[in-house]
Amino acid sequence: MSTEVSSRKPRLYLREFGVALEPAIVKVSALALLVGLVAGLVAQGLLELIYLFTNLFFFGRWSFAISYPVSNHLGVWVILIPPIGGLLVGVMVHFWEPTLKGHGIPEAMEAVLMGKSLIRMRVAILKPLATALAIGTGGPFGAEGPIIQTGAAFGSIFGQLVKLTPYQRRVLLAAGAAGGMAATFTAPLAGILVAIELLLFEFRARSFVPVAIAAAAATSVRVHFVGWAPLFPTPAFHLISMQELWLFALLGILMGVVAICMIRVLFWLEDYFDHFFLKPSAIWAPVVGALILGILGYFYPQIFGTGYDTIRDMLNDQLTVSKLLGVSLAKFWALVISLGSGTTGGVFAPSLIVGGGIGAAYASAWHHFLPHLVSDPALYALVAMAAVFAGIARAPFTSIVFLFELSRNPNAILPLVVCCMISDGFVRLFSAESIMTGKLVKRGLIVLQDYSVPVLMRSRIEQVIRKEFSAIPADADVKSVVRDFYTENTGVLPVVEKDGTLLGILEAHDLLKEINNPVRARDIARQDFVTAYPGETVDVVTRRMIQQNAENVVVMGREDGRSKPIGVARAADILRLRRWVIEEEAPAVEALRQHAASKST
Repeated sequence: MSTEVSSRKPRLYLREFGVALEPAIVKVSALALLVGLVAGLVAQGLLELIYLFTNLFFFGRWSFAISYPVSNHLGVWVILIPPIGGLLVGVMVHFWEPTLKGHGIPEAMEAVLMGKSLIRMRVAILKPLATALAIGTGGPFGAEGPIIQTGAAFGSIFGQLVKLTPYQRRVLLAAGAAGGMAATFTAPLAGILVAIELLLFEFRARSFVPVAIAAAAATSVRVHFVGWAPLFPTPAFHLISMQELWLFALLGILMGVVAICMIRVLFWLEDYFDHFFLKPSAIWAPVVGALILGILGYFYPQIFGTGYDTIRDMLNDQLTVSKLLGVSLAKFWALVISLGSGTTGGVFAPSLIVGGGIGAAYASAWHHFLPHLVSDPALYALVAMAAVFAGIARAPFTSIVFLFELSRNPNAILPLVVCCMISDGFVRLFSAESIMTGKLVKRGLIVLQDYSVPVLMRSRIEQVIRKEFSAIPADADVKSVVRDFYTENTGVLPVVEKDGTLLGILEAHDLLKEINNPVRARDIARQDFVTAYPGETVDVVTRRMIQQNAENVVVMGREDGRSKPIGVARAADILRLRRWVIEEEAPAVEALRQHAASKST
C-alpha cells in the first residue's frame, strides 16, 4: 500500500505542470536572456557610435567621449552639417533598406502584425549605422527608437535561427525591443511596458516573463558600463498641496493639444515629402529636411542631437522662460520636419524637450499669479515630458514609469499619473491614430493599441452550451428518429450507445437525406465534432475546433460513473459571446463603426 501511495505522489504534484504556463516558455526565456544581453551591447555600441560621429562632424576629432553639438564653434557653417547625414541616410534608404526610414517602432509593429515577426539581418546592421549618422550630424532625435528596432531585429533573427514558431519569434522580437529601451535609459520597467503597449498588446505570462528577463539582462549591461545613477538626476520635488493637481490636470490638456499638433503636422509632412518634387525623393527629401534643421540649429543649437544635456537643464531650472519656449518650439519643428522628410531617429527624447520646455514655462506663468500654489517649475517640466509622449505614442503607462525611472523621484508619481492619463485621453478623443500607428494605417493595416482579455478566454464552455437536447440511441432507425425526436431546438444531436457512451453526432439534414433508407443512427453518425468538459474555456475549445475543422461541440460530464453528453453547442452559439460584448459596449462600437464609415468615404 505504501508503495502505491508513493508512486502516486509525483503524479499528484505534477498534475498541474504546464497548465497555466506551457513548458516551452523555459526555452524562450533562455533565448530572451541572450537577446537582452545582445540588445544591451547594441545599445551601448550605438551610443558610442553617436558620440564618435558627433565628435567627428562638429569638433573634427576622433573620440568616443560624450559630447553634444550645442557647444560647437562652427558658426554659420553648422548649417551644412545635417545635410551630410541626410544625404548618407537617404542613400542607404533608397538603395539598401527602405525600413530604415522613420523612428523604428512602427516598423517593428508591422513585423509583428503582418510579417510573422520576421526581420532581415541587414536591418540589424544598417539601422544603428544610419541612426548614428543621422544623430551624429545633428539629427534632433533620440537613440531609443532605432535601438528598439535593432533589438527587435536581433530577437527575430535569434528566433529564425532556432526555428521558433511565429508567436515565439514575436515574443523574442518584443524582448529585444524591451532590452534596447531598457539599456538606453537604464529603465527596465519602461522597457517592459514599451513591449507590452506598443508591440505585444497583451499582458500574459508566456510573453511577459521572457520580456522581463530580457529587459533585466539589458539593464545589467548598461549598469556595467555607466553605473546605476539616473540619466536625468533631479532635486527632490514636493507638491505644495493636493490642490496643485488641478494645475497638472490642466497641463495634461495642454500637452494633449501639443501631441495632436505633433501627430497631424508630422503626418502632413510625411505625405508632402513622399511626393517630393526632387527625385528620387528617398534621397533628396532627407537632405532638404536636414538643411532646414541646420538653419534652425544655427539659432538654437540645443535642438541638435539627442538633447540629453538640454533635458537635464530643463529638469534643474537652468533655462530662462524665453529659452525654454524657444528651444521647445524649435525642437518641435526640427523633429517633425526631419522625421517627416524620411531620415531615421527616435521620438522619445525630442518629445521630452518639446514637453519639458512648455511645461516649465507653464509653471512659471502660473507662479507669477499664484506663487503660493505652484511648486518647482522643473517638476512641471518632468510631468509635461511624460504627458507629450503619452499623447503621441498612446502609451501612458510607459510614459509614467519611464520618467519616474529617469528621475528616480517618487514624489512625481501622482502628478505624472494625473497629467499623462488626461493627455492620453484627450488625444484619443480627438485623434484616431497615434504617431506610432499612422504610417501603418496608411499601408492598410488595422492597429488597435487597446488590449483586454478576449471574451473567449474569460468564458467557460458552460456559458454557451444548450442543455436541452435529444440524445439519439445508436440503434434507432432514421424514420423513428425523425418521428419521435424534435431536431430543431439544438441543431446537434449526439448519438449514444445504450450505456450513454458518445458515438457521434447527427444534424437534421443528415436525417432528411436518409429518411427513405433503412439505416440506423450509428450508420450515419458523423465524427466532425470536438468534445469538451465543464470548466474548459471557450478559447481552448475553439482552438480544438479550428485544428479539427469542426463546427460542433459536445460537452461531456459524468453521470452514474460514466461519461455522458450534458450539452451541445455550435459555432453560432459561441458567436453569441461577441453579441454580449457588443451590447455592453454599444456606444463605443457605434463610434468605431462611424469612424470606419467616414474613412471609407
